[in-house]
Amino acid sequence: MSGIQVELETFFWGKPPTNPKERKLLLKLDLVILSYVCLSYFANYLDRANLANAYTTGMKEDLNFKGNDYTYAVSMFTAGYIIGQWPSALILSSGRISPRFWFPFCMVAWGICTLGTAWATTPRQVWGIRFTQALFEASTFSGSHYILGSWYKDHELGKRSAVFATAAQMGTLFSGIMQGGIVTNLEGKNGLRGWQFLFIIDFAITIPIAIYGFLMFPGTPHSTKAFWLTEEERQMCLSRLPHSAQVKMTPKTLSGSIRKLVKSWRWYLFTLLFTFSATSFEKVGVYSEFNLWLKSAGYSKQQISYYPSIFTATAILSTYILTLISDHTGNRFIINPIMFLAVFISSITLLNWNHLNKGAHFFAYIIGGLGYAGQASNFAWANELCRDDDVLRSITLFSMNWNLWYQIVAWPVVDAPKFRNGQIATLITGGVSVIVAILIQYCSKRYPPDLPKLEHDYEDQQSNDDNDNHFVQVSYNPNSVKNERQIDVENKDLK
Repeated sequence: MSGIQVELETFFWGKPPTNPKERKLLLKLDLVILSYVCLSYFANYLDRANLANAYTTGMKEDLNFKGNDYTYAVSMFTAGYIIGQWPSALILSSGRISPRFWFPFCMVAWGICTLGTAWATTPRQVWGIRFTQALFEASTFSGSHYILGSWYKDHELGKRSAVFATAAQMGTLFSGIMQGGIVTNLEGKNGLRGWQFLFIIDFAITIPIAIYGFLMFPGTPHSTKAFWLTEEERQMCLSRLPHSAQVKMTPKTLSGSIRKLVKSWRWYLFTLLFTFSATSFEKVGVYSEFNLWLKSAGYSKQQISYYPSIFTATAILSTYILTLISDHTGNRFIINPIMFLAVFISSITLLNWNHLNKGAHFFAYIIGGLGYAGQASNFAWANELCRDDDVLRSITLFSMNWNLWYQIVAWPVVDAPKFRNGQIATLITGGVSVIVAILIQYCSKRYPPDLPKLEHDYEDQQSNDDNDNHFVQVSYNPNSVKNERQIDVENKDLK
């Protein structure tokens, strides 16, 4: 490859391996692992986002939602999500149940729940279905970040985490477009309402993805028996990453991991970081404020379905661009104040509600899309700093999603569309999340975790002959995503 090609690939996708065999392996991992986690998260968010689309296009009236019934439905989902995270965290890091089976099983389960929503007749039935659905959906987001951290190096992780995170927004984007088409073409067909077709189609999309995962997903590097990986590639997967030894979970090993977890600043601070940042920076999508404003402003069902796609497209583009900045500068922290600035502008604008025209409303909601970049950069940050213990890493990643209380207190649907209390709360929690990010930055330098060393680094070969392969011993620097570039310079000097 030419120097320009390498620089472009490094900037947009991460530094390519110099060893041809590792380069081929990385392509395989992207084609299967990254494709599956993106498809599963796409389906996950498609099922999740469609409640808001269904609610604003007929479900509210058909099922007689009143008062805060919709808020309770969302909160029941959050409650199930929080509860479901703990068993998934332990299952994925236990070494006893392969993610190859766990992820597809959970997909089938939440797909069935999604299908059941189409025949709900009361808000309480929706509450129960959403709670059960969330128990299984809880495996996907943090679990996929855990899997990405198990297969990819730090300098490979950020951009792939961004692609994964944008899969959720693609699900939201597709949901709105799909609902607009359903309202236009399927409303009333076979005696079903448009919002019912929405959940039926969701189910039809989810199941094939689950089957694909069962057939192709490799699990973890320590236990994989994937047919598309050679034995040499399986060994390469283990040796190219600074993983600690993988053991099957026992009461003794679990207690050791828990002791490490409670003594470490990482679990406390990363849990606080995403708990506060998600509740504030993702406000436009999580609390459906754009959709609810469009409904209150008298827009048509098709417009309510299509217009939020502009916000979603902004979230997709900004997540990838901000992750490029994070990777290029080697600074995960910097994304947090950028997100806060964007959401600060959004909330301050909407607090001046009586002085806004429609263009200002659109601007305030669309700029909020920048708040989704933390799904990639902050989870990559946690992955990088928790490599010394798989249970600690898993529990930390899954713990970064606690926000049950927040919507009930600050964003009840009876406050729609102004959500004055929610906008004020966003300014506070957003500021707190930046302070927590500063503390993580400080602690990672003042009290760096004792991370495992990288055992081998594959160097560019003069020959593709297997007998010519050699390894260079290097140390692993957890505080910089530029580590691999520094290693290359040092190894060239040795030569």
